[in-house]
Amino acid sequence: MENKVKCINDLLPLELILAILLRIPIKYLARAKCVSKLWNTLISDLSFAKSHLDHSLAPTHTYIFIENYSEAYSLNLEPLLLEDNHGLDAIGVSLLFKKPTCNFCYLGSCRGLVLLEREPKFLVLWNPLINSSKRISFSHMFNAAIRYSGDVDFLVSLDALLYGFGYDASQDDYIVVVAYEGEDGENHFDLCCLGSNLWINLDSALPKPMKMFDWRSQGLFCNGVIHWYINNCGGEILMFDLKERTFSKISCNFLKTEIWVMKEYKVQSSWTLYEIPFQSFLPRYLSGNGDIIGSSPISFDRIGFYIYDGELVKPIQYGNGVDVLSISYPSSSIVYTDSLLPVPTDNKMKQVAELELVQEEEEEQRFLSVARVLVNQVYDMRPHTEPCCAEVMLDSLFPVEASE
Repeated sequence: MENKVKCINDLLPLELILAILLRIPIKYLARAKCVSKLWNTLISDLSFAKSHLDHSLAPTHTYIFIENYSEAYSLNLEPLLLEDNHGLDAIGVSLLFKKPTCNFCYLGSCRGLVLLEREPKFLVLWNPLINSSKRISFSHMFNAAIRYSGDVDFLVSLDALLYGFGYDASQDDYIVVVAYEGEDGENHFDLCCLGSNLWINLDSALPKPMKMFDWRSQGLFCNGVIHWYINNCGGEILMFDLKERTFSKISCNFLKTEIWVMKEYKVQSSWTLYEIPFQSFLPRYLSGNGDIIGSSPISFDRIGFYIYDGELVKPIQYGNGVDVLSISYPSSSIVYTDSLLPVPTDNKMKQVAELELVQEEEEEQRFLSVARVLVNQVYDMRPHTEPCCAEVMLDSLFPVEASE
């Protein structure tokens, strides 16, 4: 008897296969999906995407940027920390929009999703890796908000007092928050749950007073909280907890361009200063071993990339090993973590689809009931002693489940 060749699915239990797949770097998972139907099913599952993002041993981070307001590129950051990185280059990314716009920019990133702004009157949530996206309208702010930019339209990136993007793990939902000064002279704070695309007003939670230039408008998400730096005399960080829907503050004592790391979250004494001997160094990514990848202008229209290892700032070499890796000065840029997570489905759309399905099923049942009555009436007019072929045909076409 010939020995049948066994595949890996026959040799390993499902739990072990899943554990192996969760440890594969995300850039290789597309190839792994081609191994078998089982692997494709496992990797395509939403729960797998969440587990891979939360438990991956080697998450990848990508710097995505815009040139000339219309051309998007991405650069994988982890390989820049390696000695042999001369072959690296930025890769073109297909944008979601057919027409270029000077108001297209990045507002934030969270769990593999990127939040964008583009006219007219809407934001876009986007996963660049799998090209999944959805639109979020904020048209209700247009007539209510003051426009500091002088633009005809209200732009979150330019006119908002505060804005941020994050994830509420308690509700498994992504959140967008925007604070703005209204035409009525009052400050307003709106929150959008992206699972439902519904905006909620939380004016009562907003700290007072607030002025446009006291804040760095773009918030940064970490540990379930969105953070903003306050430009006051002492220096503070404003925090908004997405679960509790409340604001709080942490004091900080840095007033110039420095890099401070809070090694223990919300522990005041854990602030640690990175004294970087380099002007105009803008940090982009903090690696697991403490190295910082940052950028700095090298000419009026280009920025170069550098690594700070805790002691020295070293340029990232490119090409012949002499030139500094550089790009044209981006009009907008952000760092995000690669993931397989799709954008959240609109719960309202789900409900509408489910209602339409129920209505279709009810309409079908009404049609079948009427059809049975009509057929029975027709054949009741003919004398017969055995079940007629029409009744048999009717039962085969429109079967009725036996009642319990």
